[in-house]
Amino acid sequence: MRATLLLLTLISGGAYAAGFGCTDQSDQRARLACYDQLAEAIAQCAGQQDQLDRLLCYDEFSKAAGHTVPAAVAAAPVAAVPAVAAPQADPEAEFGVTTPKAETIDAITSAVTKVTTNPYGQWTLTLENGQRWRQTESRRYKVKSGDTVTIERASLGSFLLSAEGRNGSTRVKRLD
Repeated sequence: MRATLLLLTLISGGAYAAGFGCTDQSDQRARLACYDQLAEAIAQCAGQQDQLDRLLCYDEFSKAAGHTVPAAVAAAPVAAVPAVAAPQADPEAEFGVTTPKAETIDAITSAVTKVTTNPYGQWTLTLENGQRWRQTESRRYKVKSGDTVTIERASLGSFLLSAEGRNGSTRVKRLD
């Protein structure tokens, strides 16, 4: 709110100063005193705690200057307060989605229900929870339907899949 008021002051300050006769002052000290009075009046309006009282103060200030607020300033959008997102009910359902969420988990464990491979030997897994994951590395890592796998966060936003009872892991990417 203070930024908006400052913007109003800066944009329309010249018009108000002209309306109060500050620019007509030939003596620099008198002109400076006039500008100081304007700044004090603006500060007094800004000091109002109630929004309606503050608006009325600025309206009176505008009427005293014999000017209205320019249309471009009056139509300026006011910054909206961002809405707070509701917390997700199941963080496991959002695991692997690339958009950051407020509540995150570091790993999930699930059984594989379906495995399909592409012509390059990379597979796509469907887990019990409905998530689909694709292997992103070209190295061989065998996984079959019914295996229990763990997918955990790795560095730089990547994910590592490891099968229960096997050594090693492979990088994967969530598809949906």
